[in-house]
Formats: sequence, structure tokens, C-alpha cells
Amino acid sequence: MLSFFMAWEGQYVQVSFKFSRLLPKTDSAQVEYDVFRERFNQVGNTVVLAIDSFDVFDPELYPQWQRLQDELNAIPGVAGVLSPVNAYNLLRNDSIQKLYYQSMNPGFRSGKLDSMRNLFGNLPFYEGLLRSEDGQVPLMLVQIDPEQLYVRQIVTIVESIKESVEVAEAHMGRDIKISGLPHIRMANTKKVSKEIFLLVGLAMLVTALILFAFLRSARAMFISLGVVFLGVLWSFGLISVLDYEISMLSSLIPSLVIVIGVPNCIFLINKYHSEFKNHGNRIKALQRVIRKIGAATLMTNATTALGFASLILTDSTILKEFGVVASLNVMMVFVISIIVIPVYYSFARPPKQRHYKHLEKRWIKSFIDWLIRSSMYHRPYVYSGLVLLLVIAGIGISKIYTTGNLSEEFKKSDPVFQDLRFLEERFGGVVPLELVIDTRNAGGAYKNSTLKRIDRLQEAMQEVPGVSKALSIVNGLKFVKQAYYRGEPDFYELPGAQDRSFVLSYIPNDSKDGNSLMQSMVDSTGRYARISMQVEDMGKEESAYLQEALRANIAEIFPADRYDVTVTGAWMVFQKGTTYLIKNLIVSLGLAISVIALVMAFIFRSFAMVLVSMVPNLFPLLMTAGIMGFFGIPLKPSTILVFSVAFGISIDDTIHFLAKYRQELKITRYNIGQSVLLAIRETGVSMFYTSVVLFFGFSVFTASSFGGIVALGILVSITLIIAMIGNLLLLPSLLLSFEKMIINKSFTEPYITIYEEDEDDDEEDDEPDFPRHEAQGPKEELPIE
Repeated sequence: MLSFFMAWEGQYVQVSFKFSRLLPKTDSAQVEYDVFRERFNQVGNTVVLAIDSFDVFDPELYPQWQRLQDELNAIPGVAGVLSPVNAYNLLRNDSIQKLYYQSMNPGFRSGKLDSMRNLFGNLPFYEGLLRSEDGQVPLMLVQIDPEQLYVRQIVTIVESIKESVEVAEAHMGRDIKISGLPHIRMANTKKVSKEIFLLVGLAMLVTALILFAFLRSARAMFISLGVVFLGVLWSFGLISVLDYEISMLSSLIPSLVIVIGVPNCIFLINKYHSEFKNHGNRIKALQRVIRKIGAATLMTNATTALGFASLILTDSTILKEFGVVASLNVMMVFVISIIVIPVYYSFARPPKQRHYKHLEKRWIKSFIDWLIRSSMYHRPYVYSGLVLLLVIAGIGISKIYTTGNLSEEFKKSDPVFQDLRFLEERFGGVVPLELVIDTRNAGGAYKNSTLKRIDRLQEAMQEVPGVSKALSIVNGLKFVKQAYYRGEPDFYELPGAQDRSFVLSYIPNDSKDGNSLMQSMVDSTGRYARISMQVEDMGKEESAYLQEALRANIAEIFPADRYDVTVTGAWMVFQKGTTYLIKNLIVSLGLAISVIALVMAFIFRSFAMVLVSMVPNLFPLLMTAGIMGFFGIPLKPSTILVFSVAFGISIDDTIHFLAKYRQELKITRYNIGQSVLLAIRETGVSMFYTSVVLFFGFSVFTASSFGGIVALGILVSITLIIAMIGNLLLLPSLLLSFEKMIINKSFTEPYITIYEEDEDDDEEDDEPDFPRHEAQGPKEELPIE
């Protein structure tokens, strides 16, 4: 019934229509951005269209451009469209001694297009705003109603804009570039909506094929898929019940449930087949499955859940939501598997020999024998290889760098990425960067000294790479002076001391007549002035250079004892948010390792055992970090998440192995070599199967169009394969090398019994497939039979 309820709730889950908040609400950068948006009533609501080498005033092209503009204006939710064909010019009216705005739109009178082209070219105000510096690339700015930005209707609005653009492209035979924050955000949303089902389908398909290849049982395959399918329903249901929205990160949870849930099924089914093969009693086999490995599976899932739950303690909303849903789903899929699989097999027909024949495959046996030989007789080679690989990994780690781009999740072949790069090359970028100058006095923004300083800062920032032309009250006043002097381009400059009073007296008092620019660049008190720029979607090093250039120019031009200058905008929030997120993920990884180490200490009651168990699980993380360094994969939120996910999963194999090893110690009367041999043989096959399933399961993420998810899939897959080798080769070697330090009374008498002891009277029945030897003393190494 609960599963039906979750399935019903899952239908109401929604994809988020806004960028995930990376910073907490109380962070200074977030507070400054919120204050800025409230003070200037600004939101990122502009979709930008551009055409390379396009003359909008050409008699053949003008009607098509005008038609596109009219169609966009007619779309419900579009607040307005601004382009060269409907831009305004300021004209002087001496009869009323005021300036007034007049549209330059000449309609379809082709005879006036040449004069309009010349007029538009003589208005420096629009350079970088509606045309490129060389005049070859015109822009069309589509303003979306702010009320529609973060609701479902935004999807329809952006799709309608794209449809109109595609029709215009067909008519013009030209490629129209499209970008802007609403477009990038909706491209993210659309991809998330599409890929969440693609990745779930691929994960189901891949795991089904691998399960059938290994288990050779359609029943085992379908029951495993049924378990993880229920887990997927719960994942959607929990997101809805908790009133969360699906973000790019949380969209991975259903696929993670499949990939993580299948190993539970493999351990349970393999143990069932092994027990049934021994004595042929179905009910007895199911009882021993639950009794012997039920607790072990619980603990392994608990450690995986703890790895995800560590994200809850961060201050990032997106990480908290991911941690809550992922950890709850990991435990839920365990509950489903431990109930559904035994119940199903209690009613199903007994397995036939072909169903458990996979336990005796020759190549599997050869692989297990190689592991045993290496850990028992070739430990010096194992340790030498470990040291060599760690040195190589260290060199790779030294090459790692961090980054954080708004478009980093898009592939370079994606039109969204290509269009963004085009606009960056021709206009300097599309990501808003804002400077707010606090003059500390009402009306201080209109003082001549302040205006001159703003002008100096704008000119200085033009020399910084990756920054567009700045827009402020200074640009508006320059436009006013040019209009006062009958539109002469040479007069596009700040009013001087001689003409300031009568030039400014011509500014319209009615905002309806065009004073809106002044109002958007200065607050109502005249104390705060705003400088608006667009910057490239740059990486960490370029961002650091830009921020340093800003600090240096601000410190030189605006004395700290007279002005307070705040750097804000979507770009600054994203840059600080990315850095903040990376720090949070590193802290959460350290927390996950610490918490899981405490759990291991509680389970095994041996500090030395905790240290030994951590080595084969930290080693893969170091190797993966080294690989990232050598292959130039940057450290960013999506790649740092690899370490938390991989560590939480890989520690599961360690628990299974050590729990079985401790059980065998009592059975073999503390014969270390024999116990290691038996533990490898008992857990090796299942660990190999689950690692292969996890490898290919996470590999399906490479089908994503998000670069971060692709990197996550590749890196987690590599990490888990290395972790499997570590747990089956390095861990046994360490146990044999440090046996005296590890084995003590506390270790053999745990708080929690994970693997139940075999009853004396059933010992032969319970484990006939593992050879029993007389105890030969704790140090004797046994030959392989």
C-alpha cells in the first residue's frame, strides 16, 4: 500500500524551473544580491537573440526581422522586445525645452532604411547593447514578464520563443543565436526532464543484461528489477512528499537507487543459491539468507546511506535535499529487497542446477584463486604496487585545479554552449555582473565627482578581458548631451561644468517620456548608483583575475572613506556559490569518512581494524583524484560528489568481507590464513558481481548530455573497480601482515553479530563448498587446493 501511495504521489513531482540556490540565505553574497534586486527591481529575465553578419536595415531582411519581433511581442508572457528596428532616439524640443523619445522604426518604407542605418550607427549608446562594436551583429532583447520566470508557464514561453526563432531561421536562411539566463535555465530544465527517464531506462536495461549474464536466471533478473523498480517509485514519491523539486542533482536519485539496489539483490540471491545448492531445502536456505547476511546487508546499506546523509549537514539547499532523499531511498530499497526477495522465493519453484551453476564458473574460480595467491604469497609485490600507484596518484593530484562555470554541464557540441560562446566573443558575455556604489548621501549619485568616477571605472573595466560594455547613469547622461547637441556623435560625453545645468534641465520629468533609464540605474533616494556589465562564463583562474581587477580599480577610483562599492549580480553569486559548494562537499566527505569509521569501530571494536579497513577504501579515492589531475578533469561540484558516493558504496564490500572473516576466525580456531581464504571464497564472487554491476550501472551516466553527470559516471565506475581490487587484494594482504595488531578479544566478540555463526551440527551442511582444515596455528599459510 505504501508503494502504491508513493507511486501516486510521484505523479505530482515537478522539475525545478530555477537555478538551484548554492549559497545559504544568510551568506553575505546572497544577502547583497537580494538587496540589489529589491532596490533596483532587477531580475535576469532577458533572452538574447543575435545574427552574425546581418544588416537589419537591408530592404530584403528588414521585413523578416520585423516579423520575428512582432511574433515575439505577441507571445503571452513576453513583456517587450527591443532591437535596432524599434530602438528609441532622443530628440530636442526647444519649444518646451525638453527632450523626448522617438522610435526609429521607419516601417516598411525602404527609402528611409539607409537613413535609419546611418542614424543608428551614430548613436554610441547602443554599441554593445543592441549591436556589436563593428556593427555586424545586431541583438534582439526579449524581456520576459518577471511574474512568469519561476513557474511552469516559463517553459511554454521559452519554447514559443524558440519556435518563432526556428521559423525565422527557415525564412531568412540564417542561423540565429539564442542565449540569456532564462534560456540557459530552461535548457537545463528540459534536459533534466528528458534525461531522468533516459537514465532510469538505461540503468534498468544494463543491470538486467548483467544480472542475466551472471545469474543465468530470468526469475532472478525480473525479481531484482521489480525490487529496484519499487525503489524508483519510492524515490519519486519521497521527492513529492517532502515538497522538493527535481534538480539536476536529485534527478540522479532514481538511477542511483537502481545501481545501488541491485547489489542487495545479488548478495541475497547468491547466498540463497549457495545454501540451496548445499542442502536442497528451500525454506532453510531462505532462513539462513536472512539470518546470515541480513544484518551485513543492513550495515552496508546504512554506511552507504550515511555517506549521502553527511550532505544534510551542509548549508546548501540542493545538497541537503539530495542527501535526505538519497539516504532515505538507500534504506528503503534495502527494506524492499529483504522483504520481497525471500517472500518471492518462498512461493517460487526451487532453483534448478543451471540457476546456481554460475557459482562454479571456471574463470571466476581462477580469479578468486589469483586473489588468494597474491594476498598469501606475494604481498611484497602487492605493497610495492600500492606504493608505486600512490606516488603516481600524488603526481596527478598535484595537477588538479578547480573550476565553476554556468555552462560547464553542457557539452561543447551543444547549441546552448556554442551560442553562449559566440555572444561572449562578440559582446563580452551574457552573465550579469553588477556594481552598486553607495555615496552615503541622498542625491550623491548625481554629483559630478561621482559621475566622473563612475565613468573612469567603466573605462578601466573595458580593458579587462571577458567584460562587456558597462551601462550606468553615465551612459544615459552622455546620450542626453548628444541629443541636446542635435545628435552629434562627438558630443556623446558627460556634461561639463559649462553646459551641465542647461543640458540636464532638458531631461524629461515624466518617466513615461523616457526617464526610466535613470530610474533603473539610480535608486529613488539618489544615494545608490548601479553599473551593469555582462561577463563571460569564465573559469576559476579568469574569475580570480577579474575579481582582482575589480578590487584594484575600485580601490583606486572610489576612496573607501567616501564610498562603499558592492560587487554583486548573478555572476558573483554563482562564483561564490560554486566555491562554497566545493568546500561543503569536501567537509561532507571528511564527515562521511569519520562517521563511517566510527560505525566500523562500533561493529568491529578494534582501532587497528578500522585503520586497516580504511586503507583499501581511501586508496581508490586517491587514485581517482590522480586520474582527474592527469586527464585535466577539474574539481567542481559534480566531480567532488564522486568521492562521497564512491566511498559510501565501496565500504560495503569491506564490511561484508571483514564480517565473514571474523566469523571464519572462530570456526577455524583463529587460523588467519584459512580464515582469509574462506572469506575471499565466500564473498569474492558476490563482490565481483556487484562491482561489475555498479561499474556498468554508473557507466550509463555517460549517456547524459550534462558534462558533470558524464564525469560522475566515469569516475565513480573507475573508483568502484579500484575499490573492489583493494577490498579483495589489499585488505586480505593487510589482515595477514598485521594479524597480531588486529586480532583481539574485542574484535572477536563484537557488539553486533553481522554474520551468524554456523551451528556445529550443521557445519558440514552449511559450508561444504569451502574446504575445512585442521587449525595449524595462527601463522601458518595454507596452500590452495
